[in-house]
Amino acid sequence: MSKKEAILDAALKLFTENGVRATSTKSIASEANTSEALIFKHYGTKDHLLETIIKKAYQTAAVETNLYLKGLSESAYINSMIELPIHLTRSNPGFWRMQYKIMPLNPISSRYHENFMRPCQLRLTECFSALGYDNPVLEAELLLIHIDGVWKYFAAHQPDASVKKELIEVMKQKYKF
Repeated sequence: MSKKEAILDAALKLFTENGVRATSTKSIASEANTSEALIFKHYGTKDHLLETIIKKAYQTAAVETNLYLKGLSESAYINSMIELPIHLTRSNPGFWRMQYKIMPLNPISSRYHENFMRPCQLRLTECFSALGYDNPVLEAELLLIHIDGVWKYFAAHQPDASVKKELIEVMKQKYKF
């Protein structure tokens, strides 16, 4: 692992455990077995380091999500969106735990998440419209609220896979999938 990756991993771990404000660059350097100077050389500031972690994780999530959702019929897309919290929190659990903790107070974190979810909202609206729902815009918004709450629950509480699956199945039943 390169020093840059070690810094990112250490920062993610400490930001998740302690929060961004309570994590010093000195503690990140110690965790990564490197110097603070190297952190500043590669990332400039702690905020830029955080944004790098967030950007990298959302880029990976976008690629995975696009592959997962590509080319699906309307009902299959909605069904897969209902399952999305399982895939997101399983693929990068540390990041989603950190994101859960910092998103309410961090505009950078919130902005990346909104940008990540925007295409899903547009596609869900199209799907609900094609399936004949009375108010596809509100249906899409409601499902996204559910998805947002579910991934946060999974990140915060880390339930067993069987519990995750059961919760997702209940939601699918509500949409009759």
